[in-house]
Amino acid sequence: MNIPPLAALETLEALARTGSIHQAAAQVNLSASACSHKIKALEARLGFRLIQPAGRGITLTAEGRRYVAAVRPALEQLRDAHRGHGAARGELLVAVTSGFAATWLAPRIRRFVNLYPEIALTLSSTPSGVMAPTCDLQIAYARRPPKGAEPLLEVHFFPVCSPDFLYTNAGLTPERIAPDHLLHLESREDWRLWLASAGCALDPGDAGITFTGLLAMYAAAEAGAGIGLGDAVTSAHALSTGRLVKPFDQILTADGGYWIIPPPGGLTAPGRAFADWLRAEMAHAGPR
Repeated sequence: MNIPPLAALETLEALARTGSIHQAAAQVNLSASACSHKIKALEARLGFRLIQPAGRGITLTAEGRRYVAAVRPALEQLRDAHRGHGAARGELLVAVTSGFAATWLAPRIRRFVNLYPEIALTLSSTPSGVMAPTCDLQIAYARRPPKGAEPLLEVHFFPVCSPDFLYTNAGLTPERIAPDHLLHLESREDWRLWLASAGCALDPGDAGITFTGLLAMYAAAEAGAGIGLGDAVTSAHALSTGRLVKPFDQILTADGGYWIIPPPGGLTAPGRAFADWLRAEMAHAGPR
């Protein structure tokens, strides 16, 4: 399901706070009839009732209350980010782990640009595990982040492969994985840990292909060259489009995660706006 229009969510949240169509309409600068129309359109989009009559007024349904409770934190984060809009202007250089940049950030970056048109944004892709040169903010996967880093997202690994690979290797189980089919990213340790967590005694040894870049590993997996370890952030689009599949449910919690790393002098106003937007986007859309 696509995300409903922000204006409709703000109207619903105002209605939940005020308990009145007229007061909610005043808060979101709409007429009462336009406010009612937005709520009805939102109900049709969601497929359930949000409001119900209560005496001479209205009240939220039980489903409506649960929905408002779920979306309110994201709306608050977006408002907080927007309050700094006037001060957030100028140049902003963001260094981003290349896999995160290509698979999660790039498809969403237009939303930030539309919200902050006075920020001149430059995105610089960096290899995983490499600290970027001078920048205003870095988004990186790290096991031991530097002092001052702010957590963004935990990472959980799971095997991914192409549908053709899974079909060719029908009946595949962790115990039946051929070591030379393993696709490694930078080291063989993650596969050793995943196999152990799955209760498998298989030792991959030095078999398989080791990649220094995440996107190359995913390309090999999509082409049927083997089976790699993905995560909910960087492999989400490939999974949702069917280019990759998850042959097993077992996951491995990584000993690292994605972090927002400020420069030594702290975040500038554009940097803080980007960090706040990033968190709000992650809370609203999730990793996918």
